[in-house]
Amino acid sequence: MPGMVLFGRRWAIASDDLVFPGFLELLLRVLWWIGILMLYVMHRGKLDCAGGVLLSSYLIVLIVLLAVIICTVLAIVCVSMRVGSSSPPPWSPLSLSLTRLGGRWLHIPLLVPVTWIVVSPASSSTASRQQPPACGKPESGSCAVASGRTTILEDTDLVPSDIAAGLALLHQQQDNISSNLEPDDVVSRPPEPSQEADLDEELENCHHYMQFAAAAYGWPLYIYRNPFTGLCKIGGDCCRSRPTEYDLVGGDQLNCHFGSILHTTGLQYRDFIHVSFHDKVYELPFLVALDHRKESVVVAVRGTMSLQDILTDLSAESETLDCECGVQDRLVHKGISQAARYVYRRLIGDGILSQAFSIAPEYRLVVVGHSLGAGAAALLAIMLRNSYPQVRCYAFSPPRGLLSKSLCEYSKSFTVSLVLGKDVIPRLSVTNLEDLKRRILRVIAHCSQPKYKILLHGCWYELFGGSPENLPAELDGGDQGRLTQPLLGEQSLLTHWSPAYSCSSDSPLDSSPKYPPLYPPGRIIHLEEEGSAGRFGCCSATQYGVRWAHEAEFSRILIGPKMLTDHMPDVLMRALDSVVADRALCVSCPAQGLPDVDVV
Repeated sequence: MPGMVLFGRRWAIASDDLVFPGFLELLLRVLWWIGILMLYVMHRGKLDCAGGVLLSSYLIVLIVLLAVIICTVLAIVCVSMRVGSSSPPPWSPLSLSLTRLGGRWLHIPLLVPVTWIVVSPASSSTASRQQPPACGKPESGSCAVASGRTTILEDTDLVPSDIAAGLALLHQQQDNISSNLEPDDVVSRPPEPSQEADLDEELENCHHYMQFAAAAYGWPLYIYRNPFTGLCKIGGDCCRSRPTEYDLVGGDQLNCHFGSILHTTGLQYRDFIHVSFHDKVYELPFLVALDHRKESVVVAVRGTMSLQDILTDLSAESETLDCECGVQDRLVHKGISQAARYVYRRLIGDGILSQAFSIAPEYRLVVVGHSLGAGAAALLAIMLRNSYPQVRCYAFSPPRGLLSKSLCEYSKSFTVSLVLGKDVIPRLSVTNLEDLKRRILRVIAHCSQPKYKILLHGCWYELFGGSPENLPAELDGGDQGRLTQPLLGEQSLLTHWSPAYSCSSDSPLDSSPKYPPLYPPGRIIHLEEEGSAGRFGCCSATQYGVRWAHEAEFSRILIGPKMLTDHMPDVLMRALDSVVADRALCVSCPAQGLPDVDVV
């Protein structure tokens, strides 16, 4: 439902959002009314003292007033429950008057604390709705690529609860489609034989180098992974002063960071060439170490961990990567490209890599990272490949919107990406966000049930599972014309004209987005959870299947309870530990003729 307009502002709350707070207020009001009524009935015979008439009159007026308020709130809740997600609200003149009465002075105690939550600062008035931009006007910017700072749903009239309901419906629809697919209907691209041969080797490399990617996060991740013993293990390092044998650069808490790095990687102090926790926009912390086990010089770039890193992530415009790789189309994510350029300047300009290879000239160069660090590591490997042809990159949970198609193909010979489950980040790009917005609009426009039923059913489904066939909506996916039909008077789901669409199209929903498509780096190893391990992975018997995946499998954002937790580095490390241990156990067992890609 569109957001309500009150006092000339559009609020991030709709008329069908009053069910749950209304029930809560009804509960409190009824309890209050029962308590006062019992107080009056039990003591009305004792009110013949001085002032007793005044007290009796006060209690009677209070009981009557509370009864009126309860009836008003009950009417509001009943009317709100009748409103469908895409149907016009059946407000009668009486119920509208009751709503205004309740909203004006009966609900003042509730309005004050929620004002800062539901107010929409981007919609100061109803007159501020943007009109479709006219082509050819320089000030409109209608034919330009939208800035990464633009909110993806700002051109819709959806409130947060609408988006939550849409995501719940999408998850159930997605599971319903998956459960109805026959094995023969699943279209998959068989991996090349060369890829099958080195799956175990690359998986073992990922398991090894993930330790460096995790170490780059420093002590916060180490304490998070070891909440009971971590502080004891690195507590002494925080106050201990070490001699500077190499160029180790960091902040005031470098010793705390360094203690966690040593425990995570298992290396010695002398094995590190450079450690930097300098953190600014477009400037990421990183470390350089000598890995004697794999005979490699490892460069590990830290992922998102600060506000500066988030700003780097959000700089989602495209720019041309400055490198000598023989590829014509070199469009990349601007923020991550700038971060990789900073690390490149430090490695080459400050002579860090030269120092490392002067100590171990026979070692090869390996660049690793997780999340934002994975994207920076992939771009850094492309930049370094001209000087270090043997460079390898292991990108853990990298962002999808990173490389052009040409650079993606170019990186496959030296880059391996690892993705866990339904992790949203390897599926996250501006194009995929636009696709997610269209799907949310579609399921909401096709929904015929009240929002509170959708949210209750969705919460139950996320927590306890169930049959995805019991969708509280009609999701036949047919008539997309309904998306542009008015839903509340002259209102519609789309209230603004998004600059993401071509100005030549009559309907913004029918036009194609103008963002250049970007892809994840290198070849992709996908770890998929199998078996029943609980909705939120509460059980320890989680098993994973391992296979090479095509980038097209990550061309759409998947909704699920683990879409965020699958991105966490500690969850990824536990999954890798489990997979490598299980595969090693299978290798030691008698051969059963199963291919490497079978379930483990």
